[in-house]
Amino acid sequence: MSGTRIIKELGRYPIAPLLLKYSLPSIAGMLVAALYNVVDRLYVGRCVGPEGLASFALTFPAMMITIAFGTLIGHGTSTRISIAMGQGKRKVAQCYLGQAICLFLILSFTFYPLCAFFAEPILLLSGGTPATVPPAAHYLQIIFFGVIFQYLSHGLNNTLRADGYPKKALISMLLGAIINIVADPFFIFEEVPLVFFTVPGLGMGIVGAAVATVLSQVIASIWVVSHFLRKEATIPLKLGYIRLYPPLLWGMLFLGLPPFVLNLVGSLVNTLYNVLFHYYAPTETIAEREIASIGIVMTVQMLLCMPVLGIAQGMQPLLGFNIGAKNYSRVRKTFKLAAWWGGGWIFLTSLATIFFRVPIFKLFCREEMATELLLHGPHRLLIFFSGFQFVGYAILVGQYFQAIGRGNISLTMSLSRQCFLLVPLMFILPRVIGNAGIWWAAPISDILSILIAVGFHFIEHRRLNRLIASEVPSL
Repeated sequence: MSGTRIIKELGRYPIAPLLLKYSLPSIAGMLVAALYNVVDRLYVGRCVGPEGLASFALTFPAMMITIAFGTLIGHGTSTRISIAMGQGKRKVAQCYLGQAICLFLILSFTFYPLCAFFAEPILLLSGGTPATVPPAAHYLQIIFFGVIFQYLSHGLNNTLRADGYPKKALISMLLGAIINIVADPFFIFEEVPLVFFTVPGLGMGIVGAAVATVLSQVIASIWVVSHFLRKEATIPLKLGYIRLYPPLLWGMLFLGLPPFVLNLVGSLVNTLYNVLFHYYAPTETIAEREIASIGIVMTVQMLLCMPVLGIAQGMQPLLGFNIGAKNYSRVRKTFKLAAWWGGGWIFLTSLATIFFRVPIFKLFCREEMATELLLHGPHRLLIFFSGFQFVGYAILVGQYFQAIGRGNISLTMSLSRQCFLLVPLMFILPRVIGNAGIWWAAPISDILSILIAVGFHFIEHRRLNRLIASEVPSL
């Protein structure tokens, strides 16, 4: 897509079909990305049982850290590229792309090998038990050594959209997820039932899930990188651009800071869940049951949030471009529409999740293997989602501020919900009402964070109205 076409499309086309065009591939891509974890958990839960689910739950904080660094670089880069393209600075956009790849390479070959070496001690400190830590550590070691492919496939996905190719971004996500879904059972199970017969599998269990995930990411990363090496790319990748640019580095990292902090604090919260369940549960068996339950609940929550994040990614090029072009009326219209779509999705699906909570738990484990988990887990889900109905709106308010280059507000909102509200409540409530207090901390913090989002949105709405009133009408 040429620079002139981007200006015409993002700056002038009707917003509803344009947001739909950019959001649908993003939504599909985010849902597909969620399938990596969901499918792994479904297979492992039905193959190994609650112990396997508990092991998987232990890996979630570490996986969120890898996502945190990916979003720090990927989201910050895509936002800066959108703004640069809106200002007509194509060479600057190329520099941001090369810098992102350079940072991914540095991280993958310095930080993550150390994490792989210390995987077991880290998991033990995160609330793991002697039964759940070894398989979780083996899973993470494989993921860490292949993390460069995750970053090239997922981390550059937003940049594909900023480059004007949302469909290609979707294909890259679909490619990786389909390969992962197909390969998973052959690596996990000893026998894989097909339509008319059974074929032998490798029987690697949770380790096989990691191997299948890395394999799928290798193929997806080849697809993504090959796009930027082609001449028709609006932002072509050249080897000479793959380096650090100090004048551009801090601005990019600052815009990527809110999702980075959100994922980093999310990792802390997940670790805290595991530790507190282990501390307050009367037996180790009950602790493993609670950890398995939170693993399932977090997986469902992630699946529900992915379409909202897809809408946020769809609106990001529109907001970034029009902020750069000082077209504030389109900025307001874009966010208003995105908020209705994302907020409505979370409202309806969270209610459906509460209603179908028992069947949802049965998807993740066979009844004969997890009687206690199926008895208590659905009630825990009911508590967790009781304040979740308007979280979609709050997420989009935070993503809006990130997309327009005001990362400080987005960061404040992220920290308010997770760090300043949820974490203190997780420590306070169990002392008052016992183990159930750990679960009640989430809905209470959700409700309070929504009120904070309303306050920021109201202030920004008034600011946009003043800017729109001073706009010079386009000829």
